[in-house]
Amino acid sequence: MILRQQISSIGSIFKPHGIKGELSASIDADIDLDELQCVVLDIDGIFVPFFIEEWRSRGSERVLIKFDGVDSESAAASFANKELFAITEQLPIADDDDDDERLYYDDIIGFTIYDGDTEVGQVSLVDDSTANVLMHVNTASGSTVLLPLSADLINDVDADNKILKMNLPDGLIDLN
Repeated sequence: MILRQQISSIGSIFKPHGIKGELSASIDADIDLDELQCVVLDIDGIFVPFFIEEWRSRGSERVLIKFDGVDSESAAASFANKELFAITEQLPIADDDDDDERLYYDDIIGFTIYDGDTEVGQVSLVDDSTANVLMHVNTASGSTVLLPLSADLINDVDADNKILKMNLPDGLIDLN
């Protein structure tokens, strides 16, 4: 059984496309569907895995996706307007030059976050319940700040020393 805390939102399905069971969907830009074992949908309150038979890009923000066993427009119609999930541990947050070196959301709990050379604090939780993944970072002053976990903001990942160096926008920490 797949539990809610084991999955992360990666996009949404809009509607069927054509008559062969394809679905028009939006997928987060940093998700590589070829690397996922399956996607997960909430079907009547139960998280059900679906295996991707094939997929292709459709423009810059959409994909057409076909699941194994979904072979008609009417079968695909039951998936319209559903949120797409992936198993969180299958989602990388960083991809080093060596494909064997990947970090996943849960792996960065306990990492120390730096903004440039300034220590911000230590990651206590990664919240992936929305499209914008947030890190809960405990500061030395005892407060918790929420920081976006975005590859665009990460300068360096030192997994051996549990350090994540970021380039945060000015004033972001003060907003918390």
